[in-house]
Amino acid sequence: MQSEPFSIYPHYRVFYTLSISFCTTSAVRSIKSVSDVMEHLGSADSKDPRKDIDSHTILDELQNIIVQGAAVSRYFWPSNSTHEARGRELRQQLQVTENNPLKSRDLRNMIEHFDEKLDHYLAEGITGKIIPHYFGPESKSSGVPKHFFRAYFVNVGIFEILGKRYKIEPIAKKLLRLHELSSASTVGWGEPTK
Repeated sequence: MQSEPFSIYPHYRVFYTLSISFCTTSAVRSIKSVSDVMEHLGSADSKDPRKDIDSHTILDELQNIIVQGAAVSRYFWPSNSTHEARGRELRQQLQVTENNPLKSRDLRNMIEHFDEKLDHYLAEGITGKIIPHYFGPESKSSGVPKHFFRAYFVNVGIFEILGKRYKIEPIAKKLLRLHELSSASTVGWGEPTK
């Protein structure tokens, strides 16, 4: 039996890096999809290259980056103080600093309590222009309030959901870095012996 607070036995660390890698692998696939779309926007010959893009799909990919960022965050900054030692050890092992954008409680709460956030958002009584999904440049206000359920503003790199805004690039960079580190530390582990 392990004494409190929880700490990782050295030979069990691979299970944590495998778990983190599961989340980052999903995020990396989404980052690649978003990157491909942004490259298409930058190199397309058509007048409106956004017409070729399924905005629901790309918004799903962007939301998945946020979801996986929140999932990874729990490993490094657990909400239960009993597991603080584990978080500290993983931060040290994978060189995760306290100013990492994945630490954001706001980010985690948005994802973990999305159903409640949606209740509160709708209970406020939304007036103005309601936009269920949007993928394109952020425009200046016309005086009529706009409410985006989900949006990505390509000119500023911001994903908005229920009025909360997240810069995607810093989150994506940290997830890519963690993916490299966690994947490298699990290479060959669990492979059948010959």
